[in-house]
Amino acid sequence: MRQIGLMIETTNRCNLKCTTCFSHQDGRTKTDMSLKTFIKLLNSNAGRISHISLYNYGEPLLNRSTFAMVKYAKQMGIKYVKLATNGTLLTEAKARAMVNSGLDYVSISLDGASAGTYKQFRIGGNFNTVVKNIERLVAIRDEAGRGPEIELQFIIMSHNEHEVADIEALARKLKVDKLRLKTVLIKRSKWDHLLPRNDGYNRYAGAQELKTCPKPAEELVVNSDGTVIPCCYVVGKDVEKFRLGNANGQSIEEIMKEEAYSTFAGNCASDKSRNSCCANCNEGNLRLNYKVIDISHKIV
Repeated sequence: MRQIGLMIETTNRCNLKCTTCFSHQDGRTKTDMSLKTFIKLLNSNAGRISHISLYNYGEPLLNRSTFAMVKYAKQMGIKYVKLATNGTLLTEAKARAMVNSGLDYVSISLDGASAGTYKQFRIGGNFNTVVKNIERLVAIRDEAGRGPEIELQFIIMSHNEHEVADIEALARKLKVDKLRLKTVLIKRSKWDHLLPRNDGYNRYAGAQELKTCPKPAEELVVNSDGTVIPCCYVVGKDVEKFRLGNANGQSIEEIMKEEAYSTFAGNCASDKSRNSCCANCNEGNLRLNYKVIDISHKIV
């Protein structure tokens, strides 16, 4: 069997209520993935996993086992493990645990170059706390001479598009490795007001509708309860409708041999509109980033 990437949701709980996030809007029961389940998942798929992304809808640092999971993944020979966080819970202890875990890459969301702009989207977060947490992580990482590549992620929206230059200046001041200027995802019409006025920042401006989508062939999603779904854009009631299996009792190889996966992936390879959840979705074909800037800060 060929290798495939896994997006593993360590928890679907979150301490924030960001406008477009389904963590607090999809109705799923809140649960953390146990370390035992994670270990079983990796053991039953040894040699089959190309990379792991530890996030979906939830804040990974709420799960106390997250860095133990990273350590185990690296011990199992997973070459690339990435984590995404809102950065609000990145205490000194967690920063040191992150650096010592073997994590390859961390993306920290900071969707504002000022406190006033930040709080308009990251509901419940604190701009100054996140900035201080990033400063401390960079210092701990550099002092240790090892640790993850650190990315600052900024989602460009109507209320913060005027801060694109400011966030680059802040990223350079913080000495992170990369700045990802990301375009905003709109899954519901009530979020249309977030679309930037500058079409250059809009992922949907001028986008062509394509019949196919590569995502299910490249990466599968394992939700915090073990449910395996074909794509991170499968949300709400579609999670149960398009579930492929459960990693608590099946290997990914077994799941990919089932009719549910072959049908879904086959439709995506030929005509994705045959999957009702894909009919009006073109996210897998869009340019999700406006720009990724290499700050070129090297570990000393």
